[in-house]
Amino acid sequence: MSRAALVVVDIQNDFVHPSGKVGKGNGDVAPLLAAVDAINRLIIAARRATAPIVYVHVTHSPAVDTAAYRARYVKRGMSVDDLLCAEGSWGAEFYDGLEQPESDDLIVTKHGYDAFAVSDLTARLNELGVDTIIVTGVVTELCVLGTASGGFERGFHVIVPREATSSVDHIAAEAALKLVADFYGSVVSLEEGIAAVGHQDVESTLGQQA
Repeated sequence: MSRAALVVVDIQNDFVHPSGKVGKGNGDVAPLLAAVDAINRLIIAARRATAPIVYVHVTHSPAVDTAAYRARYVKRGMSVDDLLCAEGSWGAEFYDGLEQPESDDLIVTKHGYDAFAVSDLTARLNELGVDTIIVTGVVTELCVLGTASGGFERGFHVIVPREATSSVDHIAAEAALKLVADFYGSVVSLEEGIAAVGHQDVESTLGQQA
């Protein structure tokens, strides 16, 4: 028997709000907001099934960013005074349109792409009997892919519902989903993801768990 946890990655104002850094930078946030709608359906399903939910958010500052990440500030169009999801900023807050965390949910703060690399998330999920993670969020080719691969490397089965992740770079997002499907787990429909949330036999529910 297996138990799945829902992992919600980086649904924060700077990524998905029209007034956030992506939106103000002329990125099309409409696909990102569509993914939020799908994620909300998964959160509601997880709550009904009393499945664990992990809310992941990223924060940046020179004090927490690695030297390797700081070296990419200029290439990514950032300055020390204008960082994406800067610590303590409105941009780093969870987007209001997201089903918000509740007291029993896990909240993980990361400073890079992979939620499993900078937290005790693995141990906390193991304590809950979780062996499968349903990874959702933004952006597909960075933090979603990083978290999916990080979870796989730590022994979790990985499921990514296609409609519950997005990016402003559709080509990169599709390439990332192919990497997940080829090497890390299963890319499924939203309805399959909803069926898998909280299910005690995830493999038979999907019929194809990698």
